[in-house]
Parts: sequence; C-alpha cells; structure tokens
Amino acid sequence: MKLRSLLYPDSNRTGSLGLLLVRLATGALLAAHGFSKLVDGPAGLAGGLAMKGFPAPTLLAWCSTLAEFLGGICLLLGLLTRPAAAVVAFNMVVAWASMHLPDAAHVGSVKGVPFEYPFLLSIVGLGLAFTGGGRYSLDAVLFGRKPDAGGGGG
Repeated sequence: MKLRSLLYPDSNRTGSLGLLLVRLATGALLAAHGFSKLVDGPAGLAGGLAMKGFPAPTLLAWCSTLAEFLGGICLLLGLLTRPAAAVVAFNMVVAWASMHLPDAAHVGSVKGVPFEYPFLLSIVGLGLAFTGGGRYSLDAVLFGRKPDAGGGGG
C-alpha cells in the first residue's frame, strides 16, 4: 500500500465514517447530559439562568435540556442532523457565552473545563450543521441524498 493512500485516504470512503464517529460520541455525551437534567429537573439550570438575568429562566432551562437530550438523540441516529446540530451549536454558544466565558481565561487547566466543554460542543455542532450526517445516517436512508465528495451529505 502506498504511503500517500495511508496518509491521505479517499474521503469518499472515509469521510462518512469520520462523521459517524463524531456524531456518535457527541450525541452520546449530549443525550446523557440532557437525560440527567430531565431526571433531576432543570431547576438548577433555571436558577443559574435567573441569577444571570435571563427572562423566563424555567422555560429556557427546559429548552436547553431538550436541545441537549433530543439533539443528542438526533445526532446519534443521524436524523435531522443539520437542524439538530445547529440547535446544539446555538445552545452551547449561549452556555459558554453567558455562563462560562470567565473560565476561558483558564483554558488548559482544570479551571477552564467549564468553558472548554460547551465551547468544543458548539464547534462540533456547527461543523455537523455544515456537513450533515454523512452516508451512515438515517438522513441518508430516509432522504436518499448522496454524500458530497467530502463524505458529508445527509
């Protein structure tokens, strides 16, 4: 096998596999976080939103909880990937911009983790909103879209 093919494989064959791995990991983490908020109730999040001066904090806490849980499930399945990923990205931007931005000064240390997690999820969500679910997604099965040359599609 040539070195070039090892270092630069055909993205038509590997791009959707990469998207599948990203979707599964991101979706699982988001769904787990959302599920824990569903079980415990989003009162703690609502309290934090109220302290920051957000209007209708209970409603927003439920929206955030459902964005994480349902968005995570959609990413896991590759179902409505683009809109689900866009909602996840928006939710995570609001999280880090409104609640965790001061922690950005500590990126790379334990004190930076509260910023790093939602920041990374916002970027992954944005990336999936651009690429879609790929070949190995329910989007591809249900909507029959062919992936583009980068393995995106769906």
